[in-house]
Formats: sequence, C-alpha cells, structure tokens
Amino acid sequence: MLAVSPEVKTNPLQKANFCSRLFVWWLNPLFKIGHKRKLEPDDMYSVLPEDRSQRLGEELQGHWDQEVKRAQKDAQEPSLIKAIIKCYWKSYLIWGMFTFLEEGTRVVQPIFLGKMISCIENYDPNDSTSLHEAYGYAAGLSACVLVWAVLHHLYFYHMQRVGMRLRVALCHMIYRKVLRLSSSAMGKTTTGQIVNLLSNDVNRFDQIFLPVLLIGFSLAGPVLPQNSVIWGWMCGFLL
Repeated sequence: MLAVSPEVKTNPLQKANFCSRLFVWWLNPLFKIGHKRKLEPDDMYSVLPEDRSQRLGEELQGHWDQEVKRAQKDAQEPSLIKAIIKCYWKSYLIWGMFTFLEEGTRVVQPIFLGKMISCIENYDPNDSTSLHEAYGYAAGLSACVLVWAVLHHLYFYHMQRVGMRLRVALCHMIYRKVLRLSSSAMGKTTTGQIVNLLSNDVNRFDQIFLPVLLIGFSLAGPVLPQNSVIWGWMCGFLL
C-alpha cells in the first residue's frame, strides 16, 4: 500500500467531537471552500485508517479463508455471502436498530398532533393548564421531527459508508486474486471481465442499506401497519 502524502489534509472526522459527528459539522470547512471556488483534488481529506483498503481487504479475506476451511471440512461450496455476513453483521444490526428508532419517532408524531388538535378544539381562555399542555405537545412534536431528521440522515450516511467499505474490501480481494492467477487462468480471463467486476458489479454494494432497511421495517412492523406492506414489497423486489 502506498504511503499517504504529507500534503494530504488530515481527515477532521478523526478529531471530531460528538456533536460534530452527529450533525456532520466536520464537513463545514470543505463546504466553505466549495462555496468560494471549485474544489480541487488537494482539498480532499485523507482516508480514515479504518477505511483503508488494506485493512478492509485483510479483514474480509480472513473471514473468507475461514469460510473456505469450513466448506472443505463439510464438503460444501464456500459462500461469499456467509463471509460478508460474518464480517459485517454487527453493522447490519446496529443500523437496523436505528431504522426502528426512526420509525418509532414517526409513530409518536401523530399522537402529539392529535393531542394538540384536541387542546385547540377544547380551548378555554381561563384554563392556563390546558394552554401549557398544548405547548408541551407542540414541543414534543418538534422534538420528534428533529430526532427523526437526525436519525434518518445519520443512518443513510453510515449505511452508505458500510457499503463503501464492503465494496473496497471486495475490490482488494479481486485485485489480490488477479495477481495470483496462473498464465493459463489469465488466458481464460479477459481484461474486460476484471474491469467490469471492479467498476460495475461491486458498485451494487453501495446500496447495502436495503437489507438493513428490511431489518428495521421488520422490527417496526408491529408498530406501523404500513411497514408490513413495505417489508413485503421489498422482499418481493429483492427476490
């Protein structure tokens, strides 16, 4: 792996605090530069250590080697899907739970809205308690909208990042495999096939958030009836 050039800017996400990570404030300096002029390659930040191809590729390669040994022991064909799940199941589970929390805030919103409408319909100018109660419902509704917005964008950002990590890890494995091919195997494999794998096929893993959406919708299905319909449609679409 090539060493990082000293001219490359350090990624501000490495030293970002909790609020900066939550609201993506660490990107503000880059946005300011892009607002003033066209961005140049030198304006880009360096890749985070945990997102480098060597680390991601070796991690997935380790799970793949374990899967190959297990398949040989059981006299079966090794499954890349099983290796991917063993490597990234924690990310699937954690961000699937974020989908559940996101849908939970959507459940509470109409409840607060209904309470607000009820307070307005039964409004009594002499009852200050009812007015304060309506203010509380309005504050609760605003908080739910804010929490939903934060969770929604945070979820999609991190799931796109998980998909990027998986894509980079697979590209690393393909590259290592190509270097190990024999002359006879190289004669049966065209350059176009390899380029197609690296440029087109692995890009589908950037949409890895779809299976996690299924997890979140399945967890929130008993809470939101329409999620059961969405879950069924997505299962049919993916199958």
